[in-house]
Amino acid sequence: MRSPKSAEIVINLVRSKTPLIAWGPFPDEGFPDTVRTRRRIALSLAAALVGAVALPAVALAQTQTAPQVPVTVGTVGGDVTVLADRLEEVGPDRLLVATGNVEITRGKARLIADRVEINRETGDAVAQGRVVFYDGEDQLTGRRIDYNLKTGTGVVYDSEARVAPYYRISGERMDRLGESIYRVQKGVFTTCQDDPPTWSFHYGSATADLEDFIYGTGASFWVKDIPLIPFVPFFAAAIRRERQSGFLFPRVGSSGRKGFEAEIPFYWAISDSADATIAPIYYSKLGEGASAEFRYVLSTQQAGSVSGFVLQETAVHDSTRAQGSFRHDWTIAPGLVFKADVNGVTDDRVLDQFGDRLQQRSAQRVESNLFLTKSWESWNFVGNVFSYQDLTTPRPIELRRLPDLSLLGVRQPIPGLPGVLFEMDAGYVNFVRDVGAAGQRLDVHPRLSRPFSPGGLFTLTPFVGGRVTAYDTVVTGTRPTPGVNGVIELTEKEARVRRLAEAGADLETNFSRIYSTGGGPWNIDGLLHSIEPRMQYLWISGKDKTKLPLWTEGVDRIPETGQLAYSLTNRVRARTVAPPDTEAVRWEALRLTVGHIYDLKKNEPGDLFGTLIIQPTERIGVRGDISHSVRGQGIELLTADLKVRLDPLPFSVSVGSRYSDTASINFFTTGLSAELSRFLVVRNLNNFDARSGRFVESRTSADIRFQCWALTVEFVHREGRDDEIAFGVNLLGVGGPFRTSIGLGALEGSGEK
Repeated sequence: MRSPKSAEIVINLVRSKTPLIAWGPFPDEGFPDTVRTRRRIALSLAAALVGAVALPAVALAQTQTAPQVPVTVGTVGGDVTVLADRLEEVGPDRLLVATGNVEITRGKARLIADRVEINRETGDAVAQGRVVFYDGEDQLTGRRIDYNLKTGTGVVYDSEARVAPYYRISGERMDRLGESIYRVQKGVFTTCQDDPPTWSFHYGSATADLEDFIYGTGASFWVKDIPLIPFVPFFAAAIRRERQSGFLFPRVGSSGRKGFEAEIPFYWAISDSADATIAPIYYSKLGEGASAEFRYVLSTQQAGSVSGFVLQETAVHDSTRAQGSFRHDWTIAPGLVFKADVNGVTDDRVLDQFGDRLQQRSAQRVESNLFLTKSWESWNFVGNVFSYQDLTTPRPIELRRLPDLSLLGVRQPIPGLPGVLFEMDAGYVNFVRDVGAAGQRLDVHPRLSRPFSPGGLFTLTPFVGGRVTAYDTVVTGTRPTPGVNGVIELTEKEARVRRLAEAGADLETNFSRIYSTGGGPWNIDGLLHSIEPRMQYLWISGKDKTKLPLWTEGVDRIPETGQLAYSLTNRVRARTVAPPDTEAVRWEALRLTVGHIYDLKKNEPGDLFGTLIIQPTERIGVRGDISHSVRGQGIELLTADLKVRLDPLPFSVSVGSRYSDTASINFFTTGLSAELSRFLVVRNLNNFDARSGRFVESRTSADIRFQCWALTVEFVHREGRDDEIAFGVNLLGVGGPFRTSIGLGALEGSGEK
């Protein structure tokens, strides 16, 4: 804090070998009156004498009194602003000495110390005593600082730099090479604020760009006062908030199948619009490889990524295992979009053996798509090239669509026919496959409709349409094939056109009422309850429906029917209380739909179906879908999900179920996340197969968080596989986590960001 009694400051501008006069504060306290009087007389005489001598040389010495006023001083390095309790110029070499709460500013650099000496001829400055140097927004402290105002270079002794937002760099000596760039000798790097830091890198020498990164050699990794990793030949870390190139923390582990494993990821900030992550990988029982991902943004309309994994199994069969993907999104023009999603693997077991999550490891195929979409006001065109790799059989049974072209016209008025609406769905597909039926198909499905709404009580929409589907291939028979589940179709080239006629009507209405709730504990201002009955009759008949290949179930197999479908929907929409100048939030809080289909032509009932959605608040969500056979088969399809966030308690719970009688699936999932404190979060996720009575996969993890680091412990149990236990240490500001793992999944699990 500045002294309230600032001293007089005299800047002697007379060039001489000794200062003519310079004095500091002489407080009155503690001196007898006689001494005080003599001192004042002596000083007055001295001042008069100095004035008489100095006036011929320089006009008059400048005197500054409290409060402090900044003084601009010219140097060979440019003007600097000096603020101090005492300021004097000494000797012929124009040495400027500032003492007492000194603050010197030049550009973005600011120096604070008890004493600063500035050589105005050379620009050299020496600061001592409680030295603080501000390099932009970064702060350096030290015992002494040598700084050259002309070159911007200097040395900080016994230094420590604090770099926003949380980095600390210290060293016996820090040489400033340029703006925010330092060479550090025998130093320490950390983001911890405690002493000694919880974790730190000690290094022999390092180069630090306080706006970019730090890299050094001869390093070691310490936990408190213990050198946990005694020697690290090289280390690097990005030390600013924006993305920067540098090595992420290495990842090591061991596995019964892979042996010792190591991965050293490197993040490469190629440019403002592109970056990449490259990670060499080593498995002692398998071989060497790497994983990489390249991300790019070409413009506001174009962006994408390329990623892959490759492993040369030199220790096993010397085979190459690989997986790759390419994604690209491009808005060519308004309404014209291109999308690419291309994926591939070298063999059927890559995802199963090197994947991490259950969904990836249980994938039955790997798909690739190219889309070109053009949209108009009432029409939409999609061009698609689709291919995939089947992972369930060694035989090449993949059915590719090269290409798949579709044109969709939504309901739209017909000029000259008031009230009549037209819609159409058309498509062309060229099916290509090595084993099984291949060929071409053209499908055109137009429909006309005319809505009526008598008195606004209900809406009746009769419709009539047709469907023409042309094939260049017919089926002559079927036969079993080794390596293929089921049979394959035998075909020959022959044109066939299937013709279908359809007619029917939709009948629907809506009854609704608004209920005012006045806020309440859930802040709901009002509810809109609606009852929506609906009924549809559909008649289909046609010719030439035999000997058609089965490529798409919903297109190639359309039976003659005269069915009646009816449903009843109860819907509740909610609206929140809106404070002044805000918009109320509206959402669907409840929906219950129950429906049934009856085939009048065959005189047999179809399945009962229902959907239930409950979401009274954003903290609670329930969704369920069911299909029930009335012919004795019972439930054929069931999906259910419940998610609850127990605010203000820090708990989240989820339960899910998947059941399909035709697909032989009966699956349950449970999830739990609990933030027990700001330092501890635990999670549990289970996948249970009810048919076999086994847990296919269970994951239990805990995140332990501290100021500058976090520890993650995860245990994974997989049916029929080696269990995995993983430890991850995430060091604040360093980037990648330190991870050790046992079992399958260390590769991708450790790569999550």
